[in-house]
Amino acid sequence: MTATTTAPLTVRPAGIVDVTSAARLLESSAPEIDVDGDGFPDGPADPEVAASVARMALSHVVLQHGQLWVAERNGVLEAASVWMPAVETGAGDGLRDVLLRELHGPSLAAALDPGAEVRAALAGASLEVAALLERIDPEQILSGLGVAQHVSRLAAPAVMRATIMPALEALDGGVAAAASLEPERVAVLESAGFVGVGTVDVGAGHQLWVGRAA
Repeated sequence: MTATTTAPLTVRPAGIVDVTSAARLLESSAPEIDVDGDGFPDGPADPEVAASVARMALSHVVLQHGQLWVAERNGVLEAASVWMPAVETGAGDGLRDVLLRELHGPSLAAALDPGAEVRAALAGASLEVAALLERIDPEQILSGLGVAQHVSRLAAPAVMRATIMPALEALDGGVAAAASLEPERVAVLESAGFVGVGTVDVGAGHQLWVGRAA
């Protein structure tokens, strides 16, 4: 009998060639959350426009001002993490100009709008989240984390954690912040060294966990 071996996992900073695959991975692994309690997962009014915005955000903002780490095996992406500096970089203005030019801005806000009730729930939680982040005073914020659908549930936590560790190591004693509505993702963050500093109620029965790592 011939023993089978699993190809090693490679973790590296992403480049522009990874943007489309990473955006798809992050979108496909995003949790389905019913914020307003109507029995249906919430999201943007136009998912196609939202996907285009995500790709542009990765290429025009994250790669230029933040970090995008990917884990791949045999050339296939298995996980990704998105990091942005906590300080204002002005990157949002540049992205806004690109979006208005490429996606015909007047309809952009409507395409991304999740609905009035979801908007209100998120706005209601934003002040508490901001207060927790002020307490943490992070240098970097983990703003996105995802795993490919073909990765087994058993392997997924370790693969996601593998994309988190290089960014934390690069802080060299600095502080990072992260947040999640999903208990399984919280467990991944805790295994990577994040410690909870508080929770915020969001919408219909959801709690946003906020943590720090140093």
